[in-house]
Amino acid sequence: MALLYRFVKIDDRPQSHVFTFIVTRSVTRDLERDINSKEFTCGYQKWAITFTRTDKVLGVYLVWKSSSEGMRVYIDFTFTILNREHFTGNESFSGKTIKFTHDCAAQGNRNYLPVSDLYSRNFTDQNGEFQLELTLGNIKTIYETHFRVPVSIFGTIAPSHYHHQPNHHSANLKHHDQHKSTQNKLESSYFTFGGFDWNVALFPMGSPDCAEKDPKVSVLLNRLTGFDHQCRVKYSVNLGEGEKMIDSGEIEIVSDTDGQAHGWHPTVKITDLLRKGLCRVRLEMQAANTVSELTFGFKPGPAAARGLVGETIIGTPSLAQCYDRDKQGWTLKTDCHSDTVRLHMVFKDIHNVPRNHLR
Repeated sequence: MALLYRFVKIDDRPQSHVFTFIVTRSVTRDLERDINSKEFTCGYQKWAITFTRTDKVLGVYLVWKSSSEGMRVYIDFTFTILNREHFTGNESFSGKTIKFTHDCAAQGNRNYLPVSDLYSRNFTDQNGEFQLELTLGNIKTIYETHFRVPVSIFGTIAPSHYHHQPNHHSANLKHHDQHKSTQNKLESSYFTFGGFDWNVALFPMGSPDCAEKDPKVSVLLNRLTGFDHQCRVKYSVNLGEGEKMIDSGEIEIVSDTDGQAHGWHPTVKITDLLRKGLCRVRLEMQAANTVSELTFGFKPGPAAARGLVGETIIGTPSLAQCYDRDKQGWTLKTDCHSDTVRLHMVFKDIHNVPRNHLR
C-alpha cells in the first residue's frame, strides 16, 4: 500500500493534512486478516489505517499508534474513496472531534462500502487498485493526571504519603501507583508526544529553579528521551478543578540537551488547588520540534580592514549536521557570498526514502 502526503491550508480556515493511499487488491481478496498501512505522522502523533472485511463489506479505521495512558487525542477526519470518472462519484464519511484514548485507539466505519461497489461504481483500475484519501485536521492532544497531596503540605512531606492511596473518586486515577515521588516533588508516568517521551513534575512548595521563597506550587514538563538536540515545545497547563482551576496560557520554551526547561510558577498555594486531597494536572501539548544550532561568522576582506565603505565582506561558509525526529540526517550550509545571507539545506539520507515516497 503506497502512501502520498500533502499539506493544505485554505485562507484562514484550520489547516488540514491530506494523505493519499494507493490500495492494492489484496485488501479485497485477503479474507483471513486485516490489512494495515505503514505508520505516518500527523499532529505530532503516529497513525495508521487498517481495512477490515465483514462478509462482503469493506471497513476502514484510523488507528492511533503512539497512545499513552492518561492521554487522549481529538481529531477531525474524512475518508474518501476516489471515483475514477468524476469527483461527484466519490464515497466519503467523516468524523468531527473524534476521541482516541489508550483503551480505544481505533475509530472508523466497519460498513464503509460493499466490495462489489468498488468495481461496479468504477473505483478500481484494471489492476484492482483504488485510491483512498484521508484528511486530518483540528488535532488536539491532552494529557491528564491527578496527584495525591496531603493537606498538611507545609510540614515535612514523606514519600509514603503519595503511594498506594485508595481512591474511589475517578476512574482516571488507576495509574496513581506509577507516580514517582521525592521530597517536595511528584512525577507522573510518561507519555509520548512528537517522538519524545515526557512526564510532568509537580512541586507543591516550589521548584528549585523558582526564585520565590514563599511556598507556591510549580509545574515542570520534563523530556525523557532524545537528548542529542534541544527541543522547542509549546504547551499549556491547567491546575485544579472547577472554580479552583487556574490556566497557564500558552507556554513556549526550549528543552535543553538534558531534557530540562524552565517551568510554570503560578502565584498560588497547593492548598488552594486541592479537591479531596487531589491536585488535577491537565496539559494540552501543541508542538515539539528539535532545534539544531548553526553558528557562522564573517571574515572581512583587506579593504574592509582599512575602513573602506562599500566593500563586500566575504562570509566564511559553515556547515551544520541536523537530524529530524526520525533520526534522518540533514546538512545546513551558509552562503554569504552575496548581498544577503542564504541557507542551503540538503537531505543526506535520501537513499532511505522508499520508492514512490516523498519527504
